[in-house]
Formats: sequence, C-alpha cells, structure tokens
Amino acid sequence: MRLSPNLATEQTAPRSLWREALRRLADNRLAMMGLGFFIFVTLFSFAGPLVYHVSPDRQVLALDSTLPFTTAELVEVRFDPEKETPDEITTVEDFAEVYALDPQSDVAALSTGEPQLINGILFTPTTSFHLLGTDIKGRDMLARLMRGGRISLSVGFLATLTALLIGVTYGSISGYIGGRLDAFMMRCVDILYALPFLIFVILLMVLFEDFEYKILLVFIAIGAVEWLTMARIVRGQVIHLKDQDFVAAAKATGVSTFHIITRHIAPNLLGPVVVYATLLVPAVILLESILSFLGLGMQAGTESWGSLIQEGQQSMRSAPWQLIAPSLFFSATLFSMNFLGDGLRDALDVKSAKD
Repeated sequence: MRLSPNLATEQTAPRSLWREALRRLADNRLAMMGLGFFIFVTLFSFAGPLVYHVSPDRQVLALDSTLPFTTAELVEVRFDPEKETPDEITTVEDFAEVYALDPQSDVAALSTGEPQLINGILFTPTTSFHLLGTDIKGRDMLARLMRGGRISLSVGFLATLTALLIGVTYGSISGYIGGRLDAFMMRCVDILYALPFLIFVILLMVLFEDFEYKILLVFIAIGAVEWLTMARIVRGQVIHLKDQDFVAAAKATGVSTFHIITRHIAPNLLGPVVVYATLLVPAVILLESILSFLGLGMQAGTESWGSLIQEGQQSMRSAPWQLIAPSLFFSATLFSMNFLGDGLRDALDVKSAKD
C-alpha cells in the first residue's frame, strides 16, 4: 500500500563530498569555460611545437615586422652545400641584390623550386607562412608565443608547487604544536612579509648578474614570498581541526603526531589548499610577467609572455600585433584560471553551498 504520493519509493545512493563538489563544479559554466581554455592554452604551449615546426629562434632580418597572415618567399643560404642547417635565411630580393650574378636569370631559376649553386654557395628556395606575423628581427610570433607560454606556465606551476610545499609544512607545524613555537614562527612570517619584494629581487639580480640560469632566481624570488599566505591559511585550518573529536580520538589511542598530521589533518586541508593553489598560479604568472616587463625576469632565449609584452610595447605604434597577441593570451589565461579558482572555491566550500 502506498502511504503518500510524495514519498520516494527508491532510495538514492549517498554521494561523497568530492563527488558532490565535482557536480557543483560541472554546473558552474564560467568555471568549466575557464578549465576548457586552460587545457587549450596548455596544449597550445606544450604540444603546439609538435604540429607547428617553426623555430622561435629563426631570424630573417630582411623580413622585419611582417603582418599576420603573410606568406613569405625565402631563400636558405648554405656556404657549405653539405651542411644540413642553413647559415642564413634571406628574402628573394636580398638574394638578387647580394648573391645573384645575373639577378633576372638567377631569380627565375630559383622560382622553379630547384636549389641553385652559385660560386660554391647553395641557395634553396622555401616558403614560410606566418599566422601572427613576425617581430622586428623576423622571428615568427606564433612560435615565440608557444615558447613564452611554456615558460610562463612552468614558472606559475613550479613556483606554486614550491609555495605549497613550504607553506603547508610550515603552517601545519606552527598550528598543530602551537605555544611559543607558533608565536615565533608567525613572527618570522610577519618579518618576511615586511620585506619589500622588488628590492629583494633587484638585490638578487645584482648579486647574480652573470648567473647563467636566471630563471632559477625568478623561482627563488617568487617562492620566497608566495608561501607566506599559504602558511597562514594552513595554520588557521590546523588550529581549527586539532580541536575536533576525530583528532582527540586519535590522540587517545596513541597515534603519533606525525600520523595525526599526515593521516587525519592533511586530507581535511586539501580543499582550501587546492582553491588557493588555483588562484596562486595566475598570481605567480602575473608577478613573473611584471618582473620580465621591468627587465628583471627572463633573459634572451627564455622569453615569457611578460617579456614578449615588453618587446611589443616598444613597437606598439608601428607593429601593434606584436603587443596584442601576447597580451590576449596572457589576459585570457589569467581570466580562465581565476574563473576556475572561483568555481573550485564555491564547489568545495560546503557552507556557501548550503546558502
């Protein structure tokens, strides 16, 4: 007999908090758009060179700043005909002016597509298409954007990982042990907060001016600052969690402090840590870009999006696409990461979910 028409006849299987969080995240359109664009830009930066076989270091000075969607007729010059890589890449006009003995007939012979040997120098015709144009040195902008994305994303993730490792460990120890040690550790954090970041970076750059791997200095500078906030967040969470019943039960049964922190407290920190990490990645990318824009970041050959924007700013009047292209990728990536971080925060924050 059916007692009530509104009474459910089948029991719904209980869902875990993580499955519920994933469902809430999937329902957030902005967060899913951010996740989709972030996956796209990661594939673009790391897998793009597998499809787009143009070196970001290949210079064709004769091209200068070429407009987007330009197809250029070029000539590869090999002073040793057996050499695999060309000694120089130039335009057909420069070939006729500098190397050709009879410009009209030599250019006509080259237009057939066959390599030409003139005075022991091998000239091979080739064609290149530049989707986003070239910079002032004739380097392909799309290839440079891919390399810049690899550098910026790598700095963002590695610096964030460093900040998480230091911040979570530091905050967990400080919050769980408490007392004088907690007070001492937090005062150290306060002192580090008071240090002016830019002066710290400038000192590093001056002290290690001839250091070959400047990218490591960027990691050190950013990692030394960004873990401080994480340490405070984790400390507050640990202070709240260590007074809970499940921690008291673990203490009563003789579980060691190390196991209480790693087995009982750390899993409950995962939510806020994941959310903060998602928001920290774009903050680190932005910080690195500001340093590169000020000339304190990457050196030549390891350009990030920030240094590309700095280069584009110098030629924004004559070749604005050199500024627009990296700025669009940079801004869209920051927006996508922020949308994803906000979505994760809403999905993992149970209290806000009930409001």
